Amino acid sequence: MRTYLVDGSNAVRRGGFDPRFPSVEEARGESWLTRIDELASRRKVSIEIYFDGPRRPMGAYPSLRIRFPMEGTADDMILGSVRLLVSVNRGAVVVTGDGGLAEEAQAEGARVIGFTEFEDRLRNGRC
Repeated sequence: MRTYLVDGSNAVRRGGFDPRFPSVEEARGESWLTRIDELASRRKVSIEIYFDGPRRPMGAYPSLRIRFPMEGTADDMILGSVRLLVSVNRGAVVVTGDGGLAEEAQAEGARVIGFTEFEDRLRNGRC
């Protein structure tokens, strides 16, 4: 089974992030996580979603694993997970719109896709 490692901060902040309005980012995050959790609940798929910053309260998303870094960044955690999965011959797919993370993940042996393709795969059962 492939594991999808999702750059959650990048997903939520795409299309008009403004750090002056954290409540807007929080609402966008909850809405996006709810949609992804619902799509994932119909599939047998492993999805880990990584957010930057300190651990914070999140809703219940039974089909997802939400991760926060103890130190470093979410990108560092994603790359560490890629290395681990590749070392045990498991497929790793990184979902991001961050070009730097995408290049590093590919160099480590992961496949990289964008958010639209990820959601389309979940919707159409191609995960």
